[in-house]
Amino acid sequence: MKKIEIEQSSKAFYSGHAGLALVGNLINGYTSLCEQLEKQVPGRPMISHADVVKTYLGLLCLGKS
Repeated sequence: MKKIEIEQSSKAFYSGHAGLALVGNLINGYTSLCEQLEKQVPGRPMISHADVVKTYLGLLCLGKS
């Protein structure tokens, strides 16, 4: 398993949505979500199914449905 480094910065300012970067990194780096969706759901829509699922996961992490 890959290591994730989280460190404090004295220069950077993070908003309340900064945790989405961590969630996005975890989804892209530790899962094969995009590849599995490409295999399971046929077709080539304008917006990929993986993008829709990742967006929905981001909204859930923010506490929205």
